[in-house]
Amino acid sequence: MMKMMTAALLAATALVTPVSAKDYFLATGRWDNVMLVIDLQKAIDPANDGTANAVVSRVRSTPDIEVDGTKEIASGQPIIVAIAPDYRKAYISNHSGRTPAKLATAFQHGHPGSVTVLDLTKVFDPKVADSTFAVEGWIDSEGFGATGFALLPDGAHAALAHAEGKGIEDGGYHINIVDLKQGKVVRKVEQALGKPGHACPPPELPKSAPDPRFGCYPDSNGVTVSSLGGPKGLIFTANGGTNDVSVIDIAKALAGETDAEIGRIPVQAGGFGIATSPDGKLVAQASRENAQDGKEGNTISLIDVEKAATDPAKAEVARVLVGTDDANEPSRPFVAAFTPDGTKIVSTNFRTNNIDIFDVKKALAGEKATLARIPLSTGSNDPSRPRGVAFTPDGRYAAITGAPPKGGHNSSMVWIIDLATNKVAGRVTQVGSESYMIGYFQAP
Repeated sequence: MMKMMTAALLAATALVTPVSAKDYFLATGRWDNVMLVIDLQKAIDPANDGTANAVVSRVRSTPDIEVDGTKEIASGQPIIVAIAPDYRKAYISNHSGRTPAKLATAFQHGHPGSVTVLDLTKVFDPKVADSTFAVEGWIDSEGFGATGFALLPDGAHAALAHAEGKGIEDGGYHINIVDLKQGKVVRKVEQALGKPGHACPPPELPKSAPDPRFGCYPDSNGVTVSSLGGPKGLIFTANGGTNDVSVIDIAKALAGETDAEIGRIPVQAGGFGIATSPDGKLVAQASRENAQDGKEGNTISLIDVEKAATDPAKAEVARVLVGTDDANEPSRPFVAAFTPDGTKIVSTNFRTNNIDIFDVKKALAGEKATLARIPLSTGSNDPSRPRGVAFTPDGRYAAITGAPPKGGHNSSMVWIIDLATNKVAGRVTQVGSESYMIGYFQAP
């Protein structure tokens, strides 16, 4: 089934992608409220290393709003990017939606979210120039602290996570189902609350992490899907509040059934990044940090999708140490992403300022799986703090977002990694402020 779906998607892409298509990456600019289009060929040109020359378009992802009678740009905080298989549209999850910039800057969490629908056929038009010209519209996320966004196997819907409650960093417990044609939320999957021995809900919800009162609400971050494990597949969410992964039956979610969440998979720590292998059989979750005590993780969990459907508590089939060889050293992995052929995983290790590449088969066999550990440099004394990952379809190049959080306008970077040599092939600067996730697309 998965192979048939993949073949169909590739065939559809081939029909609309010009023969002379070029490779581009679309990076979230977060606090700059823009999406950055990066030309791969320019990025790997040695003459452009350490410059912004490969940034060929800057698209504003948030609308104008009125604040106290004055028009200003909404804060937005674009953090997640999901690109349609035909490369015509991109969907951007905005953590704070239409919130005034002053409020989001004062406290970045607990604001109503939104999703930007971006027309990728327009992003190269000169009219874009930091405008909303390429924006097709915005979708109300109908929740607070919008985070993960993933297209479902049917191509008509998407799963949207919310990590927070109103005005606070804790309190998120819904995965919303978005009808892409209607451009609105049509279902809300309510996740279970509570952990054994933990007050749920606490008398007062914590405003921000770390706080020992976290642990009642899942506070989901990243979302990924597989067409396996159920009649229409499964949704997996990286739960930052409860240090586990939710397993949600897509058919039940679409039908509005109350038992759509069929189980939880315990992991080392609360995650942000989560991804599915190309064949749909495995899910990789990066254990970022524990919201209760602030302890950062250092492992990637590999989850068997079919086991997740039948016995979620036992679905974790491997746990790989990344970013360090010291089990006691935190590396705070942000994302774990499968290469296009599914044989390797790239993890971005925020605290240790490097990326790991490890072999999936060796990891599943319990063998030492790390193939390469690549340090990332900003070219200055600033740490690289890598976050997002995207690949070219041939698996030759990976793009990594990073640079210090909240470093100011145009302070983020993208590193292009040549996976044939496991070396940095180019560095692109001025990629927004605290750039998070990144996606790949093709265009003429």
